[in-house]
Amino acid sequence: MGCTQSEISPQNETPRKGCTDILWVVIYVIFWILMIIIASISFVYGNPQRLINGYDSFGNTCGVKTNKKLIDYPLAGISTADKKYLFFLNIKDIRKSLKICVKQCPNRKMESFKDIQNFYKETGSNLCSHDINLDNTTSAKELDNSLKWLCPTLPVYDSFPLLNRCFPKSATDLGKKVFTDFYALLNSWDTIEQMLSDLYSSWKEMIICVIVAFICSLIMVSILHLLATLVSWIFMIIVSIVSVAGTALLWYTYYELKTKQKDFSDTTIGLAESFKNEKAFLWYSIIATIITVILLLLVWVMRSRVSFLAALFKETAHCLGSIPALFLQPIITFFFLILFFTFWSLVVVSLATANYPGTNNFLINGTQSSANVQNAAVQTQNVNKSANWKNDIQFDPMWVKSMWWMCLICLVWGSEFILGCQQMTIAGAVSHWYFRGPNAHPSPVLYSIGKLLKYHLGSVAKGSFLITLFKVPRLILTFLHAKLSARAEKGSDCAKCGLKCGICCFYCLEKFIRYLNHNAYTIITIERCNFCKAAAKAFSTIVNNALQVATINSVGDFILFLGKCIVTAVTGIIGLLLLKRNTDLHFYAVPTLVICIYSFFIAHCILSLYEMVVDCLFLCVCEDRNMNSADGRWKNSRLAELGTVGDGAETQDLQEKY
Repeated sequence: MGCTQSEISPQNETPRKGCTDILWVVIYVIFWILMIIIASISFVYGNPQRLINGYDSFGNTCGVKTNKKLIDYPLAGISTADKKYLFFLNIKDIRKSLKICVKQCPNRKMESFKDIQNFYKETGSNLCSHDINLDNTTSAKELDNSLKWLCPTLPVYDSFPLLNRCFPKSATDLGKKVFTDFYALLNSWDTIEQMLSDLYSSWKEMIICVIVAFICSLIMVSILHLLATLVSWIFMIIVSIVSVAGTALLWYTYYELKTKQKDFSDTTIGLAESFKNEKAFLWYSIIATIITVILLLLVWVMRSRVSFLAALFKETAHCLGSIPALFLQPIITFFFLILFFTFWSLVVVSLATANYPGTNNFLINGTQSSANVQNAAVQTQNVNKSANWKNDIQFDPMWVKSMWWMCLICLVWGSEFILGCQQMTIAGAVSHWYFRGPNAHPSPVLYSIGKLLKYHLGSVAKGSFLITLFKVPRLILTFLHAKLSARAEKGSDCAKCGLKCGICCFYCLEKFIRYLNHNAYTIITIERCNFCKAAAKAFSTIVNNALQVATINSVGDFILFLGKCIVTAVTGIIGLLLLKRNTDLHFYAVPTLVICIYSFFIAHCILSLYEMVVDCLFLCVCEDRNMNSADGRWKNSRLAELGTVGDGAETQDLQEKY
């Protein structure tokens, strides 16, 4: 019993020295040189403040003292330091409306030009274009017909600043189009504002719960380490109790909110808040009940298949106990992912507002004009009466559009490369620990990192590129399917079915490549061979030991998943009890959900180490037997005796030994 010998791996093969997949190191370096060039261009010509503050129809960023003159036009490049808010002159047709920066959003409804003048005299906020002097204009009749479009379309609605834009408070009189654009957002803004406020108000409870989740995850690891023989039964019992208790607490909270609604009968706000909490916790309770029933059924089905997993967890606990630095890997990886996503976000935001001199479009009457036309050609007083503005300044030239694809590939390839480095580091540390000799490095993790940087970056680049090769098309197909489903005309059912099938196929291929990569990295750290050869050996080993691999990945991963559920449920219960004591919260269902998400993520980062270490150890045992035959140390490993569930005699021998 044990590992079936691979037909590919030659015995007593001496690992060769040298870098693996050098060509892919060169390709990855060239790719990042291009990304750095794109980032430099975006940082030089982009201005993220345009998205935050908004910009008017002449390219001026609101609330900025010095604006670059993007077009040869009198109103371009002026100071808007005292004009912080973006105002649409024609709220009924936002896409074609002239946009200007104003000092203050309209605080009341204005139905005449006189009202606009009075508002200007009171606040100093000119709602007409910058070149319209309201002090010298007594009535709208004094404006030439060709200039009336430079003042807002009447009536002007009472507005409030949202993300530095003036949004109307009442959208009932604006027609169907404006209703679609604004009304849903305005109605939901109070709820969104309350959610954000509650998240801010509950930051202390959330930090406490994050610490609790981390401690609970460490407790789960300690249980796996100290009580490996009983861990399967302990986890199944705990998850059953905790899931039932958590579901009961959610139903009790829902019942409490439902019965206490009468206490808010005098206050509409209190009633609304109570109703929102009640509805949210009703859904939480239903979902938790479904999950609890599924977990209990899984526990009942799997109860007879976990008795032999003691050897599996003992071996893994022994490895992690010998390499405690492995627990820092998820934290280090998370740190590098945050740095990468921050850099990528800055590049994308800068690209979205990138402007290259001479490439902007200045459209009048729907006809494109060059950005550097003469002043006389676009003087306000010479504009035709039927002039119509459309997408006045466009920060999206063709050279920017060609860079979005590079950014998409960078997002996927870069993040997968970082995750691949983590997997290679863990695989290298585990294999070094398993094959350790008298002169072994005292820190397997540092040894693995050194070998990764020195020899194996090309293999990680190649493996992560293969994932990118399937993930990017899947994301594109997912986007197309979402766009097709969102259209009024849903399109052909056959087309949607084809897209779904394509998405499913790419998803399965991506998962297969991801799993194969992880095992290939282990072979690379053992034999220092190129990625393709390592992937072939890993695939051969997995196929030849399919039954043992299936046992580990089904039963073993199920127990670890129960551990993640325990951490999430315990942290969620503690968080809910803490949040219910906070009287400053309006909608504490949202902080509860955020706490559960964070706690599951923390538990996943820590307990997933067990999944990776188990896979690495099993592959090390198989490769040890393939390379060293009877002289290897695989005979002393508990994983070498992991057999099939149905083999009663072998399971009994394993239980007697351990």
